Amino acid sequence: MKIITNEKLISRNKKLSQYALYGALAVLLLGFILTFNNPDTSEIGWAYLILIPGYILVQVSIHLGNKWGRSPRPDEIVSQSFKGLDDRYSLYHYTTGVPHLLIGPAGIWIIKPYHQSGQISYDSQKKKYQQKGGANIFTKLFSQEGIGDIEHDSRLLRKKLQKYFSKLSIQNYAEPKTVNVFYSEKVDVKANNAPELTLNANKLKNYIRKYSKSNPAEQEMIDLIKKMLPD
Repeated sequence: MKIITNEKLISRNKKLSQYALYGALAVLLLGFILTFNNPDTSEIGWAYLILIPGYILVQVSIHLGNKWGRSPRPDEIVSQSFKGLDDRYSLYHYTTGVPHLLIGPAGIWIIKPYHQSGQISYDSQKKKYQQKGGANIFTKLFSQEGIGDIEHDSRLLRKKLQKYFSKLSIQNYAEPKTVNVFYSEKVDVKANNAPELTLNANKLKNYIRKYSKSNPAEQEMIDLIKKMLPD
């Protein structure tokens, strides 16, 4: 398998996550100092005006740290999940219109990695994904541990990829497919009834291999698309 990764983007965002963390800690520290050193409660509002931006910076730093600062990063986990696929497959990290894109005999796949834990299922009546267990409510709200609106995210990514292909004048390609990949060791995926393929990271490679045998992509189309993408 060929892996094409935007290393410059990863390095830049990793530094950005560190700067955001340092900035958040500095702002929070300043806010606490002003709070404890100011006995006049009528002026304590100024301290909160500092603490609020500090809190926002904390959330930004957590999000950036989860995505760029920790190792293995999502791109590394996706690459490891596909380890063993032959060179007919190309895996693109942060070089196309979507973060993770696989192109090969199984067609075009948008890969969406999730680090969340707990039991992941799909409620057919409510038509949405659900997460039970895993992180507590506080962590889900303030540390990006909730799964969010998975289908909405997928629609946005498909539009971004379509726009990207359009800029490259890539036409007449098969509809890209989406797979939601959960890689936490503490996740239990039970979403066979979901409208999108949703599975554990350790099952991803075998699924793609089987899919390529039962639904092989047009090789000429695949080769043409890969020639037009970053190498």
